[in-house]
Order: sequence, then structure tokens, then C-alpha cells
Amino acid sequence: PIPDMNDSAKAKEIVECMRGLSMQVSAVARSDGAILPEGRRKDEIIRKLRELGKKSVPALILALKDPDVQMRRNAELAMIDLSGGYNEKQKVDIREAIPDLIEATEDADKDVRAWAAHALAEIGPDAKPAVPALVKLTKDPEEGPRNDSCMALGNIGPEAKDALPALRADLKDPNADVRRFA
Repeated sequence: PIPDMNDSAKAKEIVECMRGLSMQVSAVARSDGAILPEGRRKDEIIRKLRELGKKSVPALILALKDPDVQMRRNAELAMIDLSGGYNEKQKVDIREAIPDLIEATEDADKDVRAWAAHALAEIGPDAKPAVPALVKLTKDPEEGPRNDSCMALGNIGPEAKDALPALRADLKDPNADVRRFA
């Protein structure tokens, strides 16, 4: 680490370490239990972002706007992990990313759309401003965004009551997973 670097610059540097890497959960260990280098790198990036806590969120928001689709995906996957999605570690408050995650539900990439909804799901009831975007996502041509939008609406809870017609319609979705999430 560079001495005397402010938290914002540190966060940007850590987020930049995600470039050229997929932060998606995959095999991180060999059959003998040894951790693969890519798994160690992902864990280290998340650990450093978690140490910065909320101060890491602005750098992740910037990455949501990166022209590289993998960086946009990675930013969301990191937010999901930090906000509690995959573990029991201390949660990081990502609520300031709500407007940017709403915008990401319109991304050309289906994974970016889906994982934006998943990150909003991790926020829960405070993600109420995302309800209209999530309702729109329940009609996405791809299954992943439909699944994650239903999950997000469920986690928002009673604050998402305006989504009930869309969720009822998804109970008739041709995909069994979408119906289950709805």
C-alpha cells in the first residue's frame, strides 16, 4: 500500500485490482484443499474493501459505469458480498449505491442487470426507490434478471406492494425458477 493514501484513493486502487478478474464465485480450492491463486486474490480484494467499509462504496459505484462489462459485473458482485450476500461477515452499508444500481438494471448485459437487482435485494426495505425498475425487470427477456428482481422485491417486503401485479404475473412464467422466486 502507498503510505498516506486517502481512503478514496485506496478504494479506487483496490477496485482496480478486479480488472481482468471475474469476482464470480467459482472453484477457489483444488481437490486437495489448497486455495487457488485466483481465489486468494478475490478474497484479498473483498477483505480490503470490507476493511474500508462504506468508504469503498464510491469506488464501486464508479466501477458500475466502467466501459468494461466485467468491471461492472465485479462491482456488483463485490457489493453483494460486502452487503452480506455470500457470508456471515460484517455487512457494509451500500445504500448510497441505490440510484446507480437502479440505473444498472437497464444495462445491456444480462448479468449486470441481474446482479444489480441482487445487490438491491441485499439492501432490503431501504431499496424501495428501486421498485419501479425492479417491476420492469420482472419482464426481462432473460431468466436471471427476472429471478433476481423477484428476490429483490421480496426482500424489500411490504414497501414493494406496488409490485404485486408483476409478481402475480411471474407466477405464470414459463421458467420454474422465476415462478419459485415470484
